[in-house]
Amino acid sequence: MANLVQHGTAGGTAINVDMSRIEHGAPVKVRLSASYAMIDAPGLPSRPGLTGASGSNLDYPRTIANGTTLTLLKGEADALVTAGKASYV
Repeated sequence: MANLVQHGTAGGTAINVDMSRIEHGAPVKVRLSASYAMIDAPGLPSRPGLTGASGSNLDYPRTIANGTTLTLLKGEADALVTAGKASYV
């Protein structure tokens, strides 16, 4: 059974990740095609280090600009691509 958790919104679309199948393996790179307003999703490992954010910019929510390349866990990267708000790099 899916356990969808919203991780943020991109271009007005909710980005939901199935936490019942989260993979903690190798991170996946995506390039955003819409700004991504990330929220602090419960149960997720800390994402600031995966976004390239500086240590002084670790608060949520925060918006990552369109065109930015992010390194994320596979489930979040897949959700962005499936929503049409990012592409794999």
